[in-house]
Amino acid sequence: MRKNSIDNKPLYNRNFGLVCVSGFLLYATAYAVLLPLMRSGLAADICFPFVVGIQLAGAFNAWLADKFRRRHVLAYPFAGMLLVAVGYAYASTPHQYMALALLHGICFGLATSAALTLSIDVVHTGNRTQANMVYAFVSRLGMVVGGTAGLWLMPLSTYHWLGPVLAGAAGVLAASWMYVPFRAPIGLPVMSNDRYLLVRALLPGLNVGILAFACGMLVLPMQGGMAWLLLLTVLAPWLVRMFVKLSHHCQRATGNVTFNLFVDAGLLFGVAYAQAVGAFPLWEPFAWMALAGAMYLCVTRVYYKKKRVR
Repeated sequence: MRKNSIDNKPLYNRNFGLVCVSGFLLYATAYAVLLPLMRSGLAADICFPFVVGIQLAGAFNAWLADKFRRRHVLAYPFAGMLLVAVGYAYASTPHQYMALALLHGICFGLATSAALTLSIDVVHTGNRTQANMVYAFVSRLGMVVGGTAGLWLMPLSTYHWLGPVLAGAAGVLAASWMYVPFRAPIGLPVMSNDRYLLVRALLPGLNVGILAFACGMLVLPMQGGMAWLLLLTVLAPWLVRMFVKLSHHCQRATGNVTFNLFVDAGLLFGVAYAQAVGAFPLWEPFAWMALAGAMYLCVTRVYYKKKRVR
């Protein structure tokens, strides 16, 4: 019996390619700005407000995606990140940096959620898990490339923000070129957990956050420390698949956002902790990694096998 052609839809298409380009540049732009600022002694002023900003944005993700065109929910906050990047170059007091970091986190959180939603919308239903895994890898690769480029451009002083701004502008253009079919609003509440926090995935989220924290501790102090971000990039497709498998119908995007929330928060807190303490025994981050591995083998894996629904 001949299979229906709809069952053999390819994963890659123009819109999914543009989503991946936007995701790569979104993370590249964010980390090209964040890591140099944190290395320069501003970790305490940047980290916590940025993570709080992501949290503040999260509760409105579903309503914005329902109320407005999703590519606009990606493009406008993305553009806001570019303005924040320029603002950092002219900030001079801790309060200014904290305010900018809060706004940066809000824009990043909104853009991340919108990009994840689009990466699901623009592919065939049967390809969505694979699309989630590909997007997770590509966006985290942007984190590595952007962070490395930002630290390399750091000696250029005031003008080091030009690179992230140019990359971000390309990302905004890629978001604007997507074609996403119109979806009628279904009247979601203004604030909700949808596309924000998957309660069923909090345990795996904590596990992933501990691993990201350990990697973050090693990023700036060690020579070649960016390799630890590459480790998170390689693991991202497998890890995000666990969050997807824990999600019920229409919770796929929520699982993806939860995964990214814990990875970004854990990573940035790890970088900030390392910068705050200055010197720490080399075994400490590896002890955190061992804890993350033991937690997965003894607790998270058992929980995942019991609770997975896909």
